[in-house]
Amino acid sequence: MKKSVYSIGGIIILLFAAFVFVLVPALAGQSDANSLPEYGSYNGVPIRFEEGTEFYQLANQAVQRMQQQGYDFNQEYSSLYYSLAFTQAFNQIVGPMALRDMTASTGYIVPDTWVERGLIERYYNEAGNFSQALYNATPDNVKRENQEQMAEDLEAQRSYEDLFGSFSTLGKAKLYGLKASSAEIEFIRKMGEELHGFDYVAFDMREYPDEKTKEFAEANKDKFAKYDLTVITLDDEAKAKDVLNRLSNSEITFDDAVTSYSTKILGNDETGKITQNRRHQIAEQFKDEGALDKVLTLSSGDMSEAVELNNGWAIFRCDGESVPSDAENADELRAVSAYIFSHEKGLVEDYYRTIANDFIAAAATSNFDEACAKFEKTKGTITPFALNYNNTTLVGRSSLGDISEFSGATTNENFLKSAFALKQGELSAPLVLQSSNNIVVLRCSEIEKGGTSAEDAPRLIGDEIANADAVVVNSAIQASPKIKSNSGEFMAKLTGRN
Repeated sequence: MKKSVYSIGGIIILLFAAFVFVLVPALAGQSDANSLPEYGSYNGVPIRFEEGTEFYQLANQAVQRMQQQGYDFNQEYSSLYYSLAFTQAFNQIVGPMALRDMTASTGYIVPDTWVERGLIERYYNEAGNFSQALYNATPDNVKRENQEQMAEDLEAQRSYEDLFGSFSTLGKAKLYGLKASSAEIEFIRKMGEELHGFDYVAFDMREYPDEKTKEFAEANKDKFAKYDLTVITLDDEAKAKDVLNRLSNSEITFDDAVTSYSTKILGNDETGKITQNRRHQIAEQFKDEGALDKVLTLSSGDMSEAVELNNGWAIFRCDGESVPSDAENADELRAVSAYIFSHEKGLVEDYYRTIANDFIAAAATSNFDEACAKFEKTKGTITPFALNYNNTTLVGRSSLGDISEFSGATTNENFLKSAFALKQGELSAPLVLQSSNNIVVLRCSEIEKGGTSAEDAPRLIGDEIANADAVVVNSAIQASPKIKSNSGEFMAKLTGRN
């Protein structure tokens, strides 16, 4: 059996592959491998999906694992699964290539004695001993292949061990590789030592009442009126005036000008009809409010002058009367709601911030549970966790990122600072979490000591530091200009999309 450097437990490129491994599809019978373009290359060396190649073998291995996990590869996500499968296999190829490249750049040459020592295991019998008979029975060309592969494996392993240490140790320390000092480990351990637990209530801003949306719509009717317009867009004023002159002299029709002259940056590509036709949508294209008013007050059948937009020039034609907004219509109400959330989100935040402050006042005069009952809110709890930006494993992951109301909170500095500034029993001010569209109120329910013990820290935190280092190096390898991917063309050909 071939023994490869891929068996090294923490080889950096496989860290990336682990993220995509669980979605890999089957490869069977989609396209003739010989007709496929190369998937990519490393430093000019092509990587092809052809029988007998390592890329072919690794891709099929990924497929087999997924089949064993029961994934159905004959469904709507199959193209995505194919793409992820080949991404994994590609990274398993270019990772060791990059490691060998690093080794070669140092001038290091793998000693022949190391290659020979490594090759002995290729000829072990079932008892685990070297078999002269097995060695003699192996064809010379296979022996040469084994020797070349072993040299490549050891060359990649050299850089891996220089970065992350070997399986050999001196005392408790790994030989070679980056090391974590005892002071660094203790610093990180103390970061995770104090744990804070919380009760919370969340006010979902997506539940903004229809009545409030209707109030806004009634107060801003003009913004949501619809206009029936067709447009010709042009690059510059001179071109716009030339086309306008030809239209005015009936040398060309408006519809023909849309086809022949329009850059089509607005409206339907074929007809020029404005589809994003509410006043606020059209206004976003104009530099001047006065020019906008002139266009929107055109009578049916009239044509505008050449007007300047934020991006070029345009000539508009009015094709019908405007239609006022009707806030009682469900579709219209959804359109107003979308506008509020994209342009006037502060209104929604202010509405729920007021309610949250009322909740805080009620909790302060009674208690958190009674306030929840009064406001008909369900109390949530967050198990104690350490202050941990981006939920890194170095400090110890929390459940915060698994709670939908706190999506994105692990990288929200204002939220984390506010939460961990609370004393036990203290209530927070309303905290806006834009990533989850919630405003939350926290109550610090407990503060306790925990985390990794001083005795376990060198082993546990030391391993986490090594993993973090590996992720960084893996990212650097993935960003290497020596890696070229042709995955788009390859996958289109494989899955029959072209």
